[in-house]
Amino acid sequence: MSSELGAIDRPRPRIAAVFARYRYAVAALDQAALSVFGFALNLCLLRALPATGYGIVSLWMTMALFAVSVQGALVNGPLNIHLPGVAEPAAARRLESALGTVNLLLVVAAAAIAGIVNLASDAEWASHALLTAIAIPLFVAAGMYREYYRSTAFSRHDMSMLLWVDGPYLAITTACLMAMVLWPQLFADLAAAFLAMTVGCLVSQLCVRARGDGAERRLFRRGWFKTYRGISGEVSWSLLGVFANHIQSRSYVYIATSLAGLAALAAINAVGVLFRPVSVLVNAWGQSALPHLSAALAAGRIAEFDRTLGRALAGSAVASVVIGAVLWLAWNPIEHYVFAGKYGDGIALLLPWAAASGASVLRYVGSTGLMAAREFKFLAKAQIVCGALAAAATAGFILWDGPSGAMWGIAIGNAACFGWVMVRLQRVRRRAAALAAPAPKTIDQGEADAGAAE
Repeated sequence: MSSELGAIDRPRPRIAAVFARYRYAVAALDQAALSVFGFALNLCLLRALPATGYGIVSLWMTMALFAVSVQGALVNGPLNIHLPGVAEPAAARRLESALGTVNLLLVVAAAAIAGIVNLASDAEWASHALLTAIAIPLFVAAGMYREYYRSTAFSRHDMSMLLWVDGPYLAITTACLMAMVLWPQLFADLAAAFLAMTVGCLVSQLCVRARGDGAERRLFRRGWFKTYRGISGEVSWSLLGVFANHIQSRSYVYIATSLAGLAALAAINAVGVLFRPVSVLVNAWGQSALPHLSAALAAGRIAEFDRTLGRALAGSAVASVVIGAVLWLAWNPIEHYVFAGKYGDGIALLLPWAAASGASVLRYVGSTGLMAAREFKFLAKAQIVCGALAAAATAGFILWDGPSGAMWGIAIGNAACFGWVMVRLQRVRRRAAALAAPAPKTIDQGEADAGAAE
């Protein structure tokens, strides 16, 4: 008994218990910190790197984001959806082992592809310098493993583990970025930029392993492939949706790089950073509102569903207009103090970026309503069609109007998808209302009720 009391009195279990009790608040604060940090990271890279250098980093960050999205469909999603639903401990261990094995293979493949593509290409965005060539695949692999650990923490409701994953990452990466900004003559180069974003991930992994959290079960356990194949059919639509969404949201990165060059991409992304606060707020709304919307729709509370979605649509539209106007009015100090005079022509990108950002957040809000109705198949198909439209329109606008027209293509694709989503939502609402409506009484049933009342 005394040993048990001693274990309970240790600081770590007490703190872990507090984090577990307030896990939603901890998760929200963690996500807010990461969102603010992501905004600051891009601003630091904007100031520290020349335009071409920032364009190269932006391109590889987009590729790394795509790798993490694929990982989310194949590994991290099942960790948070399938694993918690497994009641038998032995089956849960087998599934966690299978997911850990798939994750390892995926990380190795992504890092190898990144390294080979970088070394084999002679394009402007490829770097054959030894340190940079090593740093790029490390950056991809380390970021993917950090996301894997974060998903493991969420699947276990272990907020202490989550903080040990993100805390060291934020602290170490912030210190590296400050060194780049304060001493650009020493650290402001491509290799330093990639290593700055990598070192924090590696330190966080060391901290998690040192705590003995057991983030991975024994890998390549017998039957792992059969275990994973049991859920592979359910993740296929998610994987398809990842590809379609990436094309719809990020095709401008690859098209602008090919048609206009890295300097143009750097300017496009630099202005895009300024609109990120709106998307961060809308994404935060989506995470908290999705369970509420799903419950309202399932219970037939259509008015509540409409009210929640309508307020979010109105708020997103107003926020998009307000931030566009503020950036337009404050462009001169932003260009001077934030961009350090590197993107003077960026004002031409404000209007198309405002349209693209506004259409994107409206599409996201509408899609959240469809996700609450489990319309995943429709969303994947819609994103495929609208992604192709966005890519074609982006290429056409760049050829017609130069780099400043790139975001008009994304705006068109997002606007078309938003309209399609809203049409589908009307059908979903009618179906939910019909299911929730009480069945009409027959004559016999009505007479029986009347007799019972008498």
